[in-house]
Amino acid sequence: MTTLEELKKKWDENKDTTSGPLAYDEVALEKIFKSRVKKHTNKAMQYFWASFVLQIIVYALLSHVIVKYWSDSEMLLFSLGGVLLFLPFTIMLMKKFKRIAATKLTGENNTGISLHQYVLRHHALLLSFYNFKKRYEHVLIPLSSAIGVFLTFKLYVPGGVQQHPAGAGITFVITLLSCAMAIRSENKKSFEQPLHQLQEILDEFKSEAE
Repeated sequence: MTTLEELKKKWDENKDTTSGPLAYDEVALEKIFKSRVKKHTNKAMQYFWASFVLQIIVYALLSHVIVKYWSDSEMLLFSLGGVLLFLPFTIMLMKKFKRIAATKLTGENNTGISLHQYVLRHHALLLSFYNFKKRYEHVLIPLSSAIGVFLTFKLYVPGGVQQHPAGAGITFVITLLSCAMAIRSENKKSFEQPLHQLQEILDEFKSEAE
């Protein structure tokens, strides 16, 4: 496979010749970069779809509880709280990943600049959502775990949390630890690795410009 350096060298050599080879090299260069960027961002996009499906399930379960236990003020309050808690995260998730999916190459007169902007925008959007995700999960995970434990005990354990505080506390701690471990692994796979790999591409641009 032609390396980036070889392709750029060949591209420079063809600048003063016919437009055919140059056009071919520009297309090949774009394909290489778009393929690399797509490979790295696909991990994050997989997170998007998995997270989106999970949130739909959460909304469906909470909506079911709201409809079925409408007359129970505690159930209604906690279920509505759960919906409102997840809503900002869902909105930001859809907003950021829609922008990533819609990012296109721009600047037809300068392919190098266009490719740099293309990679930079993917990196910036992914980093922006990752920073939001880390901050929001400090609130989302403890509160959603507390809501989940309360509703589970209310529905399936006679006496609920009030009569089984120790069991509820243990369940809450286990839930938090499980979520923390899952999130740590998820962040590394879906965000930290893709961001690092995109940064390496940006560093290539920087080193070539010096």
